[in-house]
Amino acid sequence: MTTFVAESIPDRLPRGPGLVRTAMAMFKDSWLEFRDARILWLLLAAIVILFVTALSGRVEPLPVGRTFLDLTAKALGADLEGFDLATGSVADALARLDGSVAWIAAAEPQGDDVPGTSWKVTLARNVLPMVGVAEKTAAIEERFGKIPDGRLWTATGIRETTNAVSRTIGGQTWEMTVAPGPDLKLLWPHRFTLFFGGLDLTPAQGAPLGLEVFILQKLLCTGLGSTILLLVCVVVTAAFVPTMLRKGTLELLLVRPIPRWQLIVFKYAAALLFVTALLGTLILATWVVTVLLSDVRSPGVVLALPSLVLFFALLLAVSVCTGVITRSAPAAMLVTVSYWAILFIVGVMHQQSVASRLREENVGKPRPTSVAEALRGRKPSIDGPQQPGSAFHRSTAGRVADAFYAVLPHIEDLDTMVDRQLMRDFAIGGRIRMLVESPDFSWQSGVGLTLLHAAAYLTLACAIFARRDP
Repeated sequence: MTTFVAESIPDRLPRGPGLVRTAMAMFKDSWLEFRDARILWLLLAAIVILFVTALSGRVEPLPVGRTFLDLTAKALGADLEGFDLATGSVADALARLDGSVAWIAAAEPQGDDVPGTSWKVTLARNVLPMVGVAEKTAAIEERFGKIPDGRLWTATGIRETTNAVSRTIGGQTWEMTVAPGPDLKLLWPHRFTLFFGGLDLTPAQGAPLGLEVFILQKLLCTGLGSTILLLVCVVVTAAFVPTMLRKGTLELLLVRPIPRWQLIVFKYAAALLFVTALLGTLILATWVVTVLLSDVRSPGVVLALPSLVLFFALLLAVSVCTGVITRSAPAAMLVTVSYWAILFIVGVMHQQSVASRLREENVGKPRPTSVAEALRGRKPSIDGPQQPGSAFHRSTAGRVADAFYAVLPHIEDLDTMVDRQLMRDFAIGGRIRMLVESPDFSWQSGVGLTLLHAAAYLTLACAIFARRDP
């Protein structure tokens, strides 16, 4: 990595004091350092390769329209209005049955079997004697295709075709046209491949399109893509302050009527500004790629920008503070990466502690299977007693992790904040959208602690620099 020779800074500074002029000069110098950092161009090349690979993907819907029609017909046998799929048990769902059974007697697509196709449908319904009652056509038109907090199909052109014989035994039939609802496409199983169909990444039954887009955006935006970008930016910016403070450069800077704290703050702000631009480009590219591949437009990915910028602001504050203290770029780089690793490890250990605490609280309690778990094939379970010493939250390591977690920034909450918004964009079914949250998720603590720590490190750097001899 090459760095720009900072001795040229005074030549570009104004001849008199001026906050804006000083800031612009420092920003220009930081830009030159960014531009001359060869590793940054390697980073951009790696990001381009990652996105080119993603663009080689193909997302193809599977022919499962009849399956979704059958699922919708079965749902007519129960009143699921306001039902929570994530927490409501199968028994709770059965209690909402209305004494009827509905099914699709015939269905014909008006085109290819894809999410955007309408169908001609014959719906049949039978009621149990003394339990169920006949349903009105308007009610069928309103309820068909609805699931908790979502709609798969919209019924149009419906007319009842029940004959006299069927009516006497509690039977009804309707002919109707059903159009795709707003949530059907996200749940529709798709086949996802890379390298123009050469590498299949989904099982034979496919995966919901919403889940595929969610994983793709996580990988490109808040996963591998952002990790590479932030790591390299840490390496590039680690040399900013030590280069500015090296022998000869600082003396020339201090000749000008510039308060010392301004040098640190402007250097910090310039680095943060340029990294924000890079992160914004990454997020925009992620959005464009997912739209091109899936034709799904999600505004939630934009939330990743403030989350990632806030996290880098914390790392940059640590790097600047270390650079002021040690005047060493390698030291600033090593301390910052180590701090990142510590936050990650403490967060993982805290999650283990939370899981251990929840298991202990539910020892011996039969837990009913929710509808969401039943759809995933999970069986009812009873948590058995934990062995002595096996409760992680009671161990020394667990207590230490919880103590550190209480005061350190909660970086996983920043990530969960983005995950929750993406799940709300790409999933349906009430609180099932929020299943990715940790049990003690709090965006307020995630944002608040991160801002507090970043401000503390930056303030410490300014205080030390203001009192240190050149």
